[in-house]
Amino acid sequence: MTKDARLHSLQHQHEQLENDIERSRANLSSDSLDTWTLKRKKLAIKKQMTALRQEINL
Repeated sequence: MTKDARLHSLQHQHEQLENDIERSRANLSSDSLDTWTLKRKKLAIKKQMTALRQEINL
């Protein structure tokens, strides 16, 4: 997988997690731990995207 393709994949995952977080917040029966876990995953993906962008720009 090329770096551009990997970046695109990570961006898609990031968007999916954002949607999941919004649904989790809207769902009153949702556990706050679930939302927290989704946010941690989203942050990890954002860090990967930042690192990959730096590699691409070098």
